Amino acid sequence: MSLKQASLAVLLAGMWALGCSGSNSPTSSGAFMLVLNVSVANTAMAATITDAQLVVDGATAVLFSVAVPAASAALNTSGQAGTGPHTMAVVISGQTASPTSYTVATATIQVFDLNRTLLKTIMLPTQTAVLATGGSINYSFSL
Repeated sequence: MSLKQASLAVLLAGMWALGCSGSNSPTSSGAFMLVLNVSVANTAMAATITDAQLVVDGATAVLFSVAVPAASAALNTSGQAGTGPHTMAVVISGQTASPTSYTVATATIQVFDLNRTLLKTIMLPTQTAVLATGGSINYSFSL
């Protein structure tokens, strides 16, 4: 990842808290700190991924972009979110062959209070899908 891409990813990661569902602001008493550990891989472990995104509550939280195609992409980030329902999507935005089969294996969301005390860990189920460019694997969770 280039310095410019890394800077953009950091900027966007800080902005995804603004996409929270419901009326809770990230600084309200119902706010939580989340640590998301998400990776996507070509099911056959073939190097096909050139660009991927993690979209949380409609806002891009992580951009993964490489010049040489990869078999997998780590889309890890952290940010704040309020109570209520939330969405997360792993988007394949660039690939060398389309459509291709991808797997998101046991994504985890660690939920902390604002004092950084771990409250719970949400383990999302493994999902596999054949995705055309721009396609996504989607999850819903609630805090």
